[in-house]
Amino acid sequence: MKFLIIAFHPRSMTPYAKQYEDAISKAGHEYDIFLWDRFSNGSLEKLGNEFIFHRICTLGGNKLKKIYPFYLFRNTVKKIIKEGKYDKIIVLNTMPGFLLHDVLLKQYKNRFLLDIRDYTYEKISFYLKVVHQLIDSSFFTTISSRGFEKFLGENKKIILNHNISNLDKVEKYPSLDRNNKKITIGFVGAVRYYDENIALIESFKQSSRFNLAFYGREASDCHLEEYCKNHQIKNIEFSGAFQNEEKPTLYKKIDIINSLYGNQKIEVLSALPNRLYDALIFKKPLIVTEGTYLAEIVEKYGIGISLPGSQVHNGKIYEEKISEYVSGFNKRQFTINANQLLEKVNNEQERFHHEIDKFVQK
Repeated sequence: MKFLIIAFHPRSMTPYAKQYEDAISKAGHEYDIFLWDRFSNGSLEKLGNEFIFHRICTLGGNKLKKIYPFYLFRNTVKKIIKEGKYDKIIVLNTMPGFLLHDVLLKQYKNRFLLDIRDYTYEKISFYLKVVHQLIDSSFFTTISSRGFEKFLGENKKIILNHNISNLDKVEKYPSLDRNNKKITIGFVGAVRYYDENIALIESFKQSSRFNLAFYGREASDCHLEEYCKNHQIKNIEFSGAFQNEEKPTLYKKIDIINSLYGNQKIEVLSALPNRLYDALIFKKPLIVTEGTYLAEIVEKYGIGISLPGSQVHNGKIYEEKISEYVSGFNKRQFTINANQLLEKVNNEQERFHHEIDKFVQK
């Protein structure tokens, strides 16, 4: 059999594709993977079994400007599907599924997987209707958060898949200690959520104990480094884009993970980001925004602290709450809590991988 994996982002932003690639290779099948370099323009590139589509399409920003790149994406992938004569397809996220729904529903019923990573345009009734059709016609559909069922509804074809990797690098104990003289709060990944991060920066811009770090490419509407330069804020580190294999090294530099996404948009209310799993693997407590599904998990398992959203931001509350959390931090209890959740996640992942194996072998 021959498979095609369709991603909507570059390789660095789709590390979860590897679990599908490994399963296909283990079963002895061939596959191609389609990746989208959204930061440069150029001709379609073919490197081994990788198709790399080069077309600028910024993360966030004006949605109208995305229409033409989406159109080119659809036409390019349709041509590859036609020429490649693939037996089965794996679609990473709902937007590429929506753009290719006619091909998937007519030609690949029960022969494709849909991997849903976040909330996109589901508030549009027609879009949500198509997503439901895709779920019903898929071999199975996986979601990265049970919070997604709030807008997708329940369906027997939906199973849970956690955004987890680097399990060979699980740390035993956290680096955070209540006696640390210097503490770094770090954001690792595509740098977004401008309002939340500005609130955090303003809270700690004069702190002698807390430093902030941002490791990742800034989104087009999140110019935090420029803001810090303009306001002469010194205790902030920016390092730009990184490769996924650099994550363990980056996490050694921080003590607390910044996972403040706000609580005013449905896409952040329901998601469980990679940083949750990074917290479990690298043993770093999280700071998250109150009123989100992520906050529910963090509070239930005792692996971090929830802060008010930026719309009610008060610099003193942020500093006081984080300082209080650090003062009462119990390394042993945190480790127990993180490992308990990690075990639960691993058990759920076993079922997910079992379902992948059925898909690639059937």
